[in-house]
Amino acid sequence: METMTTRTSTVLVLLLISTAGVPATAAMGRLLVQESTYGATRMIPVPAYPPMYPEDLPDTNFSKLLISPRSDWIEMVPGDSEELTVTVKNIDNRTMSIDPKVIVSSYDEYVFDEDWITIESVIAELGPDSEEEFSFMVEIPGDVECGRYNVQVAFTDEVGPTPCPTPLPNYINTFSLRVMVWKPPVIRVLQSHIHDRVESDRGYDYQIYIENVGEEDIGIDPEMSDDREYYEWYNTAPAFENDAITIDAPSVVPAGGNATVNLHLSMPAGAKGRYHGELDLNIDDPEIAPERYDETSVHLDFEVWTQPTEPFVKAFTTETDAPIVIELVSNWWGRYGTCRSGSSHDEDPFFDVALAWPNGDAALNLTGIVIRGSVNLGGGDCVPPQPSPLGLLWETGGDGVYNEGRGEYREHYIAATGSSIGDWELEILPHYAEEFEYTSNRGGGLNSK
Repeated sequence: METMTTRTSTVLVLLLISTAGVPATAAMGRLLVQESTYGATRMIPVPAYPPMYPEDLPDTNFSKLLISPRSDWIEMVPGDSEELTVTVKNIDNRTMSIDPKVIVSSYDEYVFDEDWITIESVIAELGPDSEEEFSFMVEIPGDVECGRYNVQVAFTDEVGPTPCPTPLPNYINTFSLRVMVWKPPVIRVLQSHIHDRVESDRGYDYQIYIENVGEEDIGIDPEMSDDREYYEWYNTAPAFENDAITIDAPSVVPAGGNATVNLHLSMPAGAKGRYHGELDLNIDDPEIAPERYDETSVHLDFEVWTQPTEPFVKAFTTETDAPIVIELVSNWWGRYGTCRSGSSHDEDPFFDVALAWPNGDAALNLTGIVIRGSVNLGGGDCVPPQPSPLGLLWETGGDGVYNEGRGEYREHYIAATGSSIGDWELEILPHYAEEFEYTSNRGGGLNSK
């Protein structure tokens, strides 16, 4: 424990030295720091460097300039131009020579051309406690490759020490600029998520629509992603593997046209649980800038439906001879099956209902079925089975504008009994119902949900 404390103290000393201002002579040389290990004490030399910004330096030979802002980050489209303003203040007690120049690193992945930036106002000297605004015009040519570009403007020639040799000098009084060059993507994808409740040993079909609003053909190569991190979020094994999903898609989305990616899910027999996966469309869209957009993907989320075999049982007792009325309600929220097309397994909910008492089962007469729904205009994730004839996936016309949301299925029964007095058991076996409510009404008696 003592050793750990001693080492921690040494680290704190090193941190304080690295952040505090030190004389220039010490910064260029070394300091002696005491180190104690296992009871032994020794003095070790430690290199010391000046702080990051010259305005934080103590009395040194470095020019103290307050530059605001120190750095900036902008987005530009090829062919655009943008003007930036940087304020430089002399916080030293002597007049400074100011000579702005552009510093470009040729070691970056995307190399900024110094001809892309122009310094519009230049002064030769800046007196003590005075400031000046410098205007920069950044112009990106129309044929520049999308990517991230870095550039610096150094206001003086002064450089600071570095812990090891570097290909570029460490200029002290600088303004740093990062330019993200990008273009708007020309690909539209609908939908980005597919959710469904599925049954084992059945097949399901889904469609993903892609529209190309650009002037050139775009290549695609959809495939299931092997990134298992998506599964790890849920800390459970998937209900099935990626090979249960087959993909049928063209290799090109024509300019000004659209394409359909067809997914077929063959559910394995005996599958249980959930599946979370990702379909990587591998879109060859040159307008997508690196490090700005991820690959266009469609997230898949399936829950394996298992039909109950045993009914839900509710026991109750009646003390009056009023008729027994049973009402069952199943709700849905437009989540399951709404993104599916071409499947024959979109079943409506229904119930197997029985009412039993010691003398046997009572006859339940179905007196009414009510189906309620809600519809919104253009607010859903899913689209009609075929793209709009105009080639616009979001064209608000025809059946595609209507999206069904929350719905309700209701069954109403009246029990045919000679006498309602006694002990009863209501049995309900739901089919294709995520949840249901029941109401048992006996002449003002129990009303349960």
